[in-house]
Amino acid sequence: MLKKLFKNVLCCIICSVLVSGIICFIFLKGSNKAEITGDTGYSVKLNGNASKADNEKVKYSSDENKNTGADKKCLGIYSKNQKYLILANRDNPLPKDYSLSLRYICNGRLQASEYLYDSLVKMLADAKTEGYSYWIASAYRSYEKQQSLVDEDVNICMGRGMAYEAALEEVYKETMPAGCSEHQTGLALDILCSGNTNMDVSQMEEPGNKWLRNNCYKYGFILRYPEDKSNITGVNFEPWHFRYVGKEAAKYIMKNKLTLEEFYKKLGNI
Repeated sequence: MLKKLFKNVLCCIICSVLVSGIICFIFLKGSNKAEITGDTGYSVKLNGNASKADNEKVKYSSDENKNTGADKKCLGIYSKNQKYLILANRDNPLPKDYSLSLRYICNGRLQASEYLYDSLVKMLADAKTEGYSYWIASAYRSYEKQQSLVDEDVNICMGRGMAYEAALEEVYKETMPAGCSEHQTGLALDILCSGNTNMDVSQMEEPGNKWLRNNCYKYGFILRYPEDKSNITGVNFEPWHFRYVGKEAAKYIMKNKLTLEEFYKKLGNI
């Protein structure tokens, strides 16, 4: 009888241990489950002791890998034209090791990236057949040259009675800080009509400028700082400032009335 009682007690203990083990396994598995969210991909709950920073780190990594919100068309264009599509602005200064190959243009007066040379020659030649000629006021600028332009304009504003900080803010509406200028890429040109060499909005009324704005994309150029987009570019409307991005990108950007900043936004997390 004792033997039978001992056997029953032993069976109860074994059953209790098995049940407890199964419950623990189910609980632990559930607490480490990855939850799928509609907007941000996988948000992984590491464990009850994980910090908020750890959880956010995993979440960010997952978003990055998914390239959330990326436009496939833009990604395809970017992958084939990266060397033309570098973004330079106040929030995206050029890398310190940025390098480029330059060619002389305008009979040796200026230099520009070799990438745009053939397209520029073709564009100006076609414009000439339409009766338009131009004066290229500026192309490649070094970091030092850009800084000297900023300093010069700031001094002019201060001479009118403005404080330094106010003067600098005013200058930056049209002139990028050194290291942030598109001109430093060698891919940007300030193109003025020969009959009007004023670098101001009067350019937009010139037939030659209208031709450029309507046709520049065919040669790989875009109007870089369009009208009513200064809140996006951070630069006032400049009908004279054209940027080379390659024919495929230029066609897409101009057709969809985008800025380069808006094009980059469509790339998602590249």
